[in-house]
Amino acid sequence: MKLAKIALAGSVALGLVPAVSGTAAAHPIKNRTLTDNRLYGAGPLPATDCRERPVKKADARSAKVYLNEILNCLNRSWTAELKQAGLKQSRVKLTYATKPPAKFCGSKWGDWDAYYCDASRTILIVLRKDLLEEPGDLYLFNLLASKYGEHVQNVTGIYRAWFNTDYRSKAELHEQTRRYSLQSYCFAGASLRSFWKSFRRDREDWDDLLYYLRGWAGKYDGNRKSITYWANEGFKSGDPGTCNPWTAPSSKVA
Repeated sequence: MKLAKIALAGSVALGLVPAVSGTAAAHPIKNRTLTDNRLYGAGPLPATDCRERPVKKADARSAKVYLNEILNCLNRSWTAELKQAGLKQSRVKLTYATKPPAKFCGSKWGDWDAYYCDASRTILIVLRKDLLEEPGDLYLFNLLASKYGEHVQNVTGIYRAWFNTDYRSKAELHEQTRRYSLQSYCFAGASLRSFWKSFRRDREDWDDLLYYLRGWAGKYDGNRKSITYWANEGFKSGDPGTCNPWTAPSSKVA
């Protein structure tokens, strides 16, 4: 069973969290970059023809070919979406390793399979052998798509707005971080919907992916129910406008 942990850009992994404010009222969140971002009104991601190239078991080379093609698809789909929203796209750099690095993006590497560096706009994916034991599922796709979701959060200003939001307690910080994390999962679900027809997958593949995603549950990622809800919201609609956890009640981001 894959129980990969994917690091959030900056923030928790680096210990870079905003200072506690004794006076600022951070809840409910009122920053319109978070709650009313222009991205939310752009409509569903365009249906995009995307080819899934075969990945051989324990073969990093074929995994790279697969992921490079997925990145091209993500760029096409999200560039059109951001243009529709009147927002500028910025290409992300995708790099690979077969062993975890000691440090990346100024942080000591944790128990992660992937990391998005907001400063350099770079995704690093560690293609360990255990990650490629069952490469025919959607796990590799989602690993990249969720990191790309963080890139979208970065270029739309969501990352910086979240980072600068005050909080009154650790519990509130954890909730804000869950909102951020759950949004990237929702964006990944919307990406998958935009490619779904060309992937020629069936519902069982999506259900298997949800099974793996629920293994990421935690205080920074959300519980199993919240992860399932937001991933499904993106996948069902294909619309980033449904991926707005910043105005959702706390029960939806627990």
